[in-house]
Amino acid sequence: MLPAFMAATFRGLREFMELLKSEGELACIQEPVELDQELGAVCVKSLRGRGPALLFERPGGSKIPILANLLATRRRFALAMGCEPQDTHREWNSRAEHLLPPVTVERGACQENVYLGDRVDLTALPAPIWNKLDGGAYITLSCHITKDAKTGVRNVGVYRNQVHDRNTLGLLAGPYTHIRLQHRYNPDEPFPVAIAIGADPRLTMAASSPLPIDVDEMAMAGALRGQPLEVVPCKTVPLEVPADAEFVIEGEVRPAELREEGPFGEFTGHYGGPKLPRSTIHVTALTHRDNPILHLAYQGAPPHETDVLTAVGKEAEIMRTIHLPGIRAVHITEGGCGVLHVVVSVEKMYEGYGKMVGMAVLGCNAGRHFKLVTVVDHDVDPFDPLAVEWAIATRVQAARDVEILKEVTGIFLDPSMREEEQKGPARTDKMIIDATRYNAKSYPEVCLPADEAMAKVDREWERYGIPL
Repeated sequence: MLPAFMAATFRGLREFMELLKSEGELACIQEPVELDQELGAVCVKSLRGRGPALLFERPGGSKIPILANLLATRRRFALAMGCEPQDTHREWNSRAEHLLPPVTVERGACQENVYLGDRVDLTALPAPIWNKLDGGAYITLSCHITKDAKTGVRNVGVYRNQVHDRNTLGLLAGPYTHIRLQHRYNPDEPFPVAIAIGADPRLTMAASSPLPIDVDEMAMAGALRGQPLEVVPCKTVPLEVPADAEFVIEGEVRPAELREEGPFGEFTGHYGGPKLPRSTIHVTALTHRDNPILHLAYQGAPPHETDVLTAVGKEAEIMRTIHLPGIRAVHITEGGCGVLHVVVSVEKMYEGYGKMVGMAVLGCNAGRHFKLVTVVDHDVDPFDPLAVEWAIATRVQAARDVEILKEVTGIFLDPSMREEEQKGPARTDKMIIDATRYNAKSYPEVCLPADEAMAKVDREWERYGIPL
């Protein structure tokens, strides 16, 4: 018997879209929109205005709609979790204790239409050119399903795919990614892959989170939704895919078969990874539902979907895996692209504890990509950028409270990284800012009216006639 909180509130992407529509969180664009940058520009404008998820019904004249910006706000992420935004970390970690592996079924909607061999034509998909200098059309937010060559453990990760031609995709995945580590003993040997597009959003959430290499993201998705995912065997590769996915691309990653890939506007707001010969995926099958929806994500300067999609799972994993006492809240910032800057609120146990927490964050599995850790006292809201800046400005002495770590593994898409590091091992420098009060007992008190006065004003606010 599953705990009550794990009861699923919707099944799959289409039911989630209906939920968003009922909440005023989905807009349908019936006007034709060009695939070459116009669609990307609409996404940017909507993201900056904190707009809803977008369904483009006529992208580039195609009959295949494009869904974008689906989980670009913490409210929509919480709707997918079936909880309030402030409860997402607690719910994530509670559900992570009850992993639910997928169950195999004989047939699924994802294979209502099957194209094999020469019948495959990826160029028929309305993949956009998102930004001005993109090297071509890109499929984004696709879940790459692979299995470890030795252990057979499944992995699901999100990577970018340039559409090279009818049956070839590009693949950008760093040497530290699980899709690469699974095959580290034979790094040039081809291996099977299945790419699910438009799966249950909770699979995309799990696939975007830093789970340990031996944890199956499909089982985590089952935990998040409160019931196992249903999967079906692929047509041409020895893998299983979500039965209700909108599209599935089956094929073989060929690490040593290289084609020029990039540039591509990445989540940092800069073109990520120089144009280089990179691995390809040779496609052997394309399957999809009747009347399929192409679920993609805009990438560029914040705000965008990656801010939320990668951040919330990482925040929850930090709180779940770091066992130091006193950690009150964790926030991976929007300006840090949901990846590079994390703020941690702590109850300070003793002098030096802030730096200890910072080192623990950088050393945990979820903290590998962080470049900056700011640790604040528990009276500072880590989700309030003004409060965080106030703490840095009034509680930090640079010589005492700032630590710099050199030559540490980062993320090669960081545009500030030296070019040779972007091409290779992706080593970077990292910084811990301990913005907790030094010698707190003698530190000047924060000035506010008395608690009783503030509480009275909160209770009686309406009588002052001041609109907020």
